Amino acid sequence: MNKIKLLLGTTALVGAGAMMSIPSAANAAAVLPGGALDVTVSGFVYFRAHGGDLDSARINPAVSRELDFSNDTEVHIIARGTHDATGIEYGGTVEFEADTDRVDNTDETWLFMRGGFGELRFGDEDGPVDNSAVGGFTVAAGTGGIDGSVIDTIGTGVVKPFNSDDSTKVRYYTPTFGGFQAGVSYTPNVGSNGANIANADVEVQKMVEGALVYTGSFGGFDITASGVGAICDNGGEGEDDNCSTYGGGLSFGLFGMNFGGGYFSEEIGDAEKDFFNVGVGASLGPVNMSVTYGQVIDSNNLESGDTDPDTIGDQVVELNDPRNLVISADVGLMPGLVLAGDVGYFDNDIKGEIPSNLDEDGYQAVVRLGLNF
Repeated sequence: MNKIKLLLGTTALVGAGAMMSIPSAANAAAVLPGGALDVTVSGFVYFRAHGGDLDSARINPAVSRELDFSNDTEVHIIARGTHDATGIEYGGTVEFEADTDRVDNTDETWLFMRGGFGELRFGDEDGPVDNSAVGGFTVAAGTGGIDGSVIDTIGTGVVKPFNSDDSTKVRYYTPTFGGFQAGVSYTPNVGSNGANIANADVEVQKMVEGALVYTGSFGGFDITASGVGAICDNGGEGEDDNCSTYGGGLSFGLFGMNFGGGYFSEEIGDAEKDFFNVGVGASLGPVNMSVTYGQVIDSNNLESGDTDPDTIGDQVVELNDPRNLVISADVGLMPGLVLAGDVGYFDNDIKGEIPSNLDEDGYQAVVRLGLNF
């Protein structure tokens, strides 16, 4: 990855010029003891081609199933420094959304402090449930398999349990002890991001997330396992105003192949579901490949869009045991340039009548040319 580093206050010439141009040093900015911050510019530019039964997958007849193109672009500003007196690392990250149709100017924005005490993050960042969940998606190639681009969206999520996503929070991870690390976060209002001040009736409030992760290697057998969970208040929607989620997963590498699986359960008001996902991946020379699968195995009052804020369908239907199977591959073409693709078969397993002009199951596909810098 090529990096552009802007070293602040590193030359005597710059310092001398600043002193000559400013009559009084009392109001001048100063680099405090501990050294300058390293500022790195990075990001990605993705061009995507996609099509298939996208309308049926999303339960939304307004979505086109014809071949279409789209972009996904972000620019990241990463500031890092180390305090000489204490050895504490600190800094921040700002991820700018750079697509022409985006009205939100940033994705994640957060500050951090890291030392012997662990790491603290403050701002719009993923909580431990999203950050530490392990499952079939962990070994996915392509754009991410069942957790990838375009083909990941079906009537309800079958990848990770409900979580706070990038809502503004405080997050803490402990140091690693014997391969174990724990994380916890608190999000006052899920869906309230950045400078927004949440309304009193925001749907999900007071969300506490936790995770315990283990990583180890035993004679060429690499393993990652985690347990995640969260409790929250859903604002009184339905007969039950509580919400919770929990689950665990395992991934490991053996004989040049990677395997992963996870099981999760969630309850938000009257909607409940249990689901699992599994995956297997391998590399053949420069090509990475995977097969990933996710399915709801038990649900109660589950409707399209329940516990899944990414679903864009405008028709609400009852679901039974939705599932998604995705075959993926990617290959590096040049440094930083990767060609990736996924083909998925889905079945929303809709209870009762299917909305007009839609099918219960079908296929969808995406090809992505991506540049990471």
